[in-house]
Order: sequence, then structure tokens, then C-alpha cells
Amino acid sequence: MNAAPHLHKRNNSQHWQLRLMVPKAARPILGRHEFTKSLGVADRRRAVDLSHAHLADWKAQIAVALASASVGPLQETSVPDAFELEEIALEVGFERASVRAADLVARKAKLGPAAFAMLSPEFERRYREAVRRRRAGDHSYWIERARKLVIERGWTLAETDPAFATLVDYLAAAGSDTLAFAKALADGSESNFAPSQFVQSARKRRESRARQGQSISELFERYASQRLSEGRQRQDTVDQGRKVISLFTGFVGAHRSLASITQAEVREWRNLITTLPPAFRKRKENAGLTLQEASEKAQRTGASPMAANTVNRYLSTLSPLFDWARQEGYVERNPCDGLFYDLQKGKKSGKNRRPPFTTEQLNTILASPLFTGFLRDGKEWEPGTCRADDWRYWIPLVCLFTGARIGEIAQLRADDVREQDGVTYLWIKDDEATGQRTKSGHCRPAPIHSMLRKLGWLSYVARQRARAEKDGDGRLFPELEPNMRGQISWTPSRFWRTYLIRLGIKSGRDGYGSHSFRHGLADQLRTAGYLDDEIEVALGHNQVSVTAGYGQVRQGTVARLSSMIEAVVFAGVSFEHLVPAPT
Repeated sequence: MNAAPHLHKRNNSQHWQLRLMVPKAARPILGRHEFTKSLGVADRRRAVDLSHAHLADWKAQIAVALASASVGPLQETSVPDAFELEEIALEVGFERASVRAADLVARKAKLGPAAFAMLSPEFERRYREAVRRRRAGDHSYWIERARKLVIERGWTLAETDPAFATLVDYLAAAGSDTLAFAKALADGSESNFAPSQFVQSARKRRESRARQGQSISELFERYASQRLSEGRQRQDTVDQGRKVISLFTGFVGAHRSLASITQAEVREWRNLITTLPPAFRKRKENAGLTLQEASEKAQRTGASPMAANTVNRYLSTLSPLFDWARQEGYVERNPCDGLFYDLQKGKKSGKNRRPPFTTEQLNTILASPLFTGFLRDGKEWEPGTCRADDWRYWIPLVCLFTGARIGEIAQLRADDVREQDGVTYLWIKDDEATGQRTKSGHCRPAPIHSMLRKLGWLSYVARQRARAEKDGDGRLFPELEPNMRGQISWTPSRFWRTYLIRLGIKSGRDGYGSHSFRHGLADQLRTAGYLDDEIEVALGHNQVSVTAGYGQVRQGTVARLSSMIEAVVFAGVSFEHLVPAPT
């Protein structure tokens, strides 16, 4: 959810204000034209972070209001979906008509035997005539009835639209049921009457329909708003989750209630997802296709299916929603239970999905054009005379010597390079005010290796600080901007994967990438004699132990971590050609 368009500053105020217009159809119900909220902060990034929970809550209220407005007398013109067509045919063609038929039978019975005796043959005649007309394709009566319903409901539905023909067919089926029921009443055999398959199916689907304001999508918005306000999820997680929920509701039906979803339906959805290729929603050839159609196409063309852990991530979006709904009393059980793929079964011992770079590979990387001279921007893998002094050059080197994640380095600011007790270090920061994030949700120091200083890292930092004094942008890599999901790591991660492929180091899904630096530093620390518990502290992993909950001082002082990092020597790797000449 992009908050930027909804942020404004009022005259004579430094604080940001959040505003969201209410759609016209929802205004009578909500009693307002616009939502407004003073955020009480002057920093724009802080305002964006504070906006997400309010926007999610407001949009959930609007969704509920629009759902309520859709059944009111002032309904705006709309295109009915299949459920609405079925529902109106059931209601008008069978249920209301059956009540009128029952009243007619009761009135005739009161008039005497002669009047009552005429009912059964008349209903029989009309029923047979209705069946004959359906078989003959003569729907003239129901076409006229459908025209009136379209006008009454305010639908935008042309008679040439296939949906209009569906409505006519549904009305004819429901009308035939009404005549059969009326004949049974007149004969006294109503206890033996069985509705047609159309009526039975329509009633079953009605039972599964969500109450107003409680559709799957609406409940997800409430769930997401709560998780955002609790700080248990980030906006990017919510935005991605919304896409998964949309995919699921497109499969089971947008009008379904959560309580009506069965485990069999979730299993079928999971199985369909399993057959689809990675990022199938972004592929142009899948535009406009249903999930079933996209699955059939993928299997027909032999497309590689997505990995089981990716399928589990889809389920990991759906399952917590059901857990929340169970706590809130909307459902009694979670139909996702037991449907996750057990990825431990058949897993080879010692298999590493993110292999570290070998000494030979590191030497190949460091001797490649990006570090020694490339042709031009966009051709960094081809030799030339251009030299980079930006994120392309420095992020891989900093990742190599700190083991930090690429996004943690990409988001660094000039004031994140600090000094304590004579040790210069990076302050890997998780700070809502600046928009910086870490996977653990905690800040940590990353001491700067002496070789990294020798390569000129601190000189680069000094140049960026000087620039920041002029333009006010304190980022160390100001060229980098977050993608639509707010990920600062997207551009450098994609660039690095492509670069490794160009060098012949990476192939397909072999696991090589920026995370290989992180795994490599872990191996270097093991070689230096450190145990995994110590390495986890150096790499910023959360440790779960009783002692970890004691006291306030974090594990691993800057001095202690610096001695660990300095023990890393990268034996056999050549750095000397990257050392700047003395000035």
C-alpha cells in the first residue's frame, strides 16, 4: 500500500497529515467524505511508517461499507458476478414464487373441493409446458423477467452478454422447480418433493457466503491492520500477503466465508500452485488466465514448477489468517493444518543451499572488470577503462569482510560508520524512523576489517560525508532506491546475480549470490577457531537461550567482534591489486 499520495502538510504546520477520500457509495454509511489523521511527526519517512496501519484500517472500513451499500436501494450500476446471478434466480424464481404458490393453494382449498381439484392438473400442465419450452430453447417469458430484474437491480448487463443468457437459464430452472413444488402441494405429496440440482447447489453456495463485512478479503484487512499496529508484520509483508489472499479468493470465490473453506479446497489450491512456474503472475502469457488455466498451460508447455518451499510460503500467508480468525471466533479450525510440505524428508545431510565462494572464485571476482576497469555502465563485466566508486564496487567488498546481508549494507548511512575504543565499525541498524531494517529486528555492530580499510573504504565514507554536507542526503549509496515493495536490496541483489552469471560463476539455481559472502565469512571464522555460537553473534543471528534473556548488554562487544573479524585472513585470495596507490 503506497502511503505517499495520502500524505500532506497543512499550512503553518510542520507535521504530516494523512488523508484518504471515501468513495461516494460508502459515504452515507460511514458518515464522512474523507478520513484524516495528524501523524504528529515532521519526518516524512517516519510519517510513511506510521501511515500504513491507519490506511489499512480505513480501507477495511470502506470495504465493509461498500459491501453494505451493494444491497441497498441506492445501489449504483454494476456488473453482476455468477454468484449474484444464481442468488437472484433462486430468490425470485423459486423462493418467492413458491411462497406465492403455497398461498394460492391455501386460498383454493378454502373455496371448496371443486376449486381445489382444478389446481393439480393445471400445475401439471404448466410444469410440462415449462419443461417443453426449456427443451425447445424458448425462453421468451424468462427473458422478459430477466430484463425487469436487470433494471430493478441497476445492473450493467447487455442482453448480448453471456451472463444475461445465464440469468435467463437460471430463472427458467428455478421456475420449473416452483411449478413442480406447487403440483406437489396440490397433490399432498410435498414431503416427497426434491428440488432440482440447480436449487440445491444454489442453496449450498448461499450457506457458504460470508456475512456483510466478513468476506475473506475484508477479514484479511482487519487481520493485517492488527498485525501492523502490533508491530508483528511490516507493510511489505502485508502487501505480499494481500496478493496471495487475492489468488486464493479467486480460486474459492470472493463471496466465501472463511468458515466454509474446507481442507480439501486448500489442498486443491496448494496442488495447483505447485504446478505453476516461479513468478507466474508476472508472466505476460498468464495475463487474464484463471489459476486452473495457468496450471494447465504450465503443464502443457513443460514449465519448471516452483519449489516446495515457495509453496509453503503461500501457505504461510493463508495459515496465520485462519489462526487469527479462530482466535476471533470466525472459524473453528485451520484447514491449512497438515498441508505444509515436509522439506526435511529426503533432505541430504550437509546440503548447503547458499554455498560460499571458493578461493578461486573470489580471485576471479576480484580480478574481473568491475574491480579492475570495465567498458561502461551496463557492461561492467566487459574490460575497459571505467572505474566504479559506488555501490557496485563497495557493497560486495563490505559484505565479504563483514558477512552482513546485502540489504543491511545497501541501507547504510554516513553516520552508521562509528568508532568505539579505537575500533571503527558499521552500526547495522533497525530503525523505524530512518526506514532501516534488519532481519532480526535488532541493531548490531560490524567491525571493519583492516584489509577493508586498506582498500579505501573509509576514504569512500569520507567522500560521501562531504557530499552529504552539500546535498543533505546522508546515505552512503544515494543512487539506490527501494523497489515497489520497499526493498533497498532489490537492485544490488539483481545486479550481483547477473554479474556472477556473466563471469561464469553462477548457473541457474545453484545458490551462488550475495549471501555466499555471508556463508564464506562463517567458514573463515570456523577456520580461525571460533565456534558456531560465537559466529552466530558475529553474523547477527538471534540466539534463543535462558541466559540471552538476562541483563541488557548485548552479546559480543565491539572489541571482541573486532578481534574475531581480524582473525579472518582469506588465505590465497589476492587483494593487493585493489589497494589504492599512495597519494
